[in-house]
Amino acid sequence: MNAIKGILVILLAIAFTSCQDKQTLQEYYVDSKENDAFILVDVPTSLIAPSAEEMTEDQKKVLKSVKKVNLLAYAKTDSDFYTSETLKVKEILADDNYEELMKFGNPSQRMRLFIKSQEESIDEIVVFAQDEKKGFLLARVLGDKMNVADMVRFAETMDTSSTAFNTAGFEGVMDVFNNK
Repeated sequence: MNAIKGILVILLAIAFTSCQDKQTLQEYYVDSKENDAFILVDVPTSLIAPSAEEMTEDQKKVLKSVKKVNLLAYAKTDSDFYTSETLKVKEILADDNYEELMKFGNPSQRMRLFIKSQEESIDEIVVFAQDEKKGFLLARVLGDKMNVADMVRFAETMDTSSTAFNTAGFEGVMDVFNNK
């Protein structure tokens, strides 16, 4: 009986350890923050939305469902590092219950859109954009009970609003790609 208990303890320890080996997207962001090769920007929702006076009540509700937006950028300076990091991100997105909604582009420039959801409520939207010459951008939109249809309508509203989308907050991230 003691041998069976010992084997069970070992198996549980192995199972627990193997589960801990997989990095989450949040952990990847935290680890990358410590690396000077990356630029990490937390974007307030006020930067991505038209002024409150221009929004309808439905649009305000959609905006309230967005808690924060995180951008992580890597400007390609090292091909091996670029390759290893993009593989890490792809593995995380494949292993961490993200559902791929769409992908487009070509082999040298591509973008993929993922969601993490529970039933009809979306908790996270991830955009992973890669450019073989310039680097990659990983954007996370974290929220509570977000809805894809509402988010699409809201994005369309931002495009047509009389308040121009304020890109000043993104200059540091975009400059990384312009210098390459």
